[in-house]
Amino acid sequence: MLQSDGQNSIIIVGGANMRGWPEKMSDDELEIVRNAGVVLLQREIPDSINIQVAKAVKKAGVPVILDVGGMDTPIPSELLDSIDILSPNETELSRLTGMPTETFEQISEAVAKCHKLGVKQVLVKLGSKGSALFIEGEKPIQQAVIPASQVLDTTGAGDTFTAAFAVAMVEGKSHEECLRFAAAAASLCVQVKGAIPSMPDRTSVLKLLESSI
Repeated sequence: MLQSDGQNSIIIVGGANMRGWPEKMSDDELEIVRNAGVVLLQREIPDSINIQVAKAVKKAGVPVILDVGGMDTPIPSELLDSIDILSPNETELSRLTGMPTETFEQISEAVAKCHKLGVKQVLVKLGSKGSALFIEGEKPIQQAVIPASQVLDTTGAGDTFTAAFAVAMVEGKSHEECLRFAAAAASLCVQVKGAIPSMPDRTSVLKLLESSI
């Protein structure tokens, strides 16, 4: 549901996304993801499928990012054990940990709980407050938003951010460069209506990065 200020609320109707999956994925199906540069998962399909994929690619040495968006249920430990980066927004982080996330200090404390669950890296999307990458044992890396000339629709902005981060990561960019690339993609996303049409192309992202230095 799109609000007048461009913010959105999501109602999930699982439908086909939650049905028709095999109990066990075939080795041929898993071989496809084993050959990926990075695998990005989210929780709008069954956890059982995510677990099978994450386990298979982890054994193959492929990094796995889990976007928390989707089912509002506890994440199975079996899944958390098989991912490299957990990517919630501040609301999802609060639900996941049962802790407040209104301040950066509170967010840091909630992330520490994720670390205790076995997740070494947590990529938190903070809306208008930017983003932050928390790597266990290291100082958080913060990224401010890259201002948008107008905010028409935030639907898909988090997905765009996480996907852009994954693209930059597989290309070997530094953590700081990954965050900035993702911030630019998200900035362009919120200026266009619609979850799919708003996802920017590489040329547009690079142009924005050049102009915002």
